[in-house]
Amino acid sequence: RSCERNRLVSNVKLFSKTMTILISKKELLLLSGREIAMICCEMSPLFSDDGVNQNDINGDVAIFNSCSSVAASLIAHYPKQLYGCPSPLFSLLLALLTHLLHANPKKGISQKALEFVKICELLIPHKDIFKKHVVGLILCYIQTLNKGMNPTTKSKLMPSIYALLDMCSSFETRQINAMIDVPSKTVFAPVFQSYQKFYQYHGQA
Repeated sequence: RSCERNRLVSNVKLFSKTMTILISKKELLLLSGREIAMICCEMSPLFSDDGVNQNDINGDVAIFNSCSSVAASLIAHYPKQLYGCPSPLFSLLLALLTHLLHANPKKGISQKALEFVKICELLIPHKDIFKKHVVGLILCYIQTLNKGMNPTTKSKLMPSIYALLDMCSSFETRQINAMIDVPSKTVFAPVFQSYQKFYQYHGQA
């Protein structure tokens, strides 16, 4: 079982390294929208119950960071192609976020949260296209927040949630408000107020 796990981690790291190189070399290989969708779909199952191993923190972090790196590369180099197939990308992002929300807050959460916020901030310049798709991510966060979220997890995820909220227009904000119940509104209100008070997007370096 341990050998299988090590092989999985090694394969994912190799896949990530290969894909990030290929994605950045558009002059050598230009990916189609269908190929980009397939790449996202291949990564999402890694965050199912079968793919996650809370006892292998290093491997768990390596898989998360590897997949996050590929997602970030796709957004950076193929945004226009992703405009035409956003669902596979946001299914992957939902899998990453769900994993973060249920991960051990004492082990590896800082590294994972840093990788996830990079993805969220890469999305901001494309918010006119992607804003309606971030609603599902924010609702997932609110649902977990309402059930009770570890303070460490909440703190580490705050920059990502701020970035996602920054993508929302008043329409998406009203939509989120209409889709959550009163207890959820109560726990989410301080987060939204904090975003309004403190968050400022500075752009990618």
